[in-house]
Amino acid sequence: MNLGTPSLMFFSENLDQLYTDLTNKNVTVGEMVTMPSGKVFNFADSEGNYFAVMEKNQ
Repeated sequence: MNLGTPSLMFFSENLDQLYTDLTNKNVTVGEMVTMPSGKVFNFADSEGNYFAVMEKNQ
C-alpha cells in the first residue's frame, strides 16, 4: 500500500461483515484495530490506493 498518498475514510454499520467480504474477494486488507472511537481497518484497491473503514456508531 502506498501510504504517502491522501486517503479516504468510509463508515460501515457492519464492519465485521465488510472485512470478511473484502477478504473473501482477495482484496488487500490490513489488520482490524480497536480504537477508543471504534474498530477500523484499511484496504487497498488494485492500483494501490489506500482507504480506511471505521464502524459507524449506532
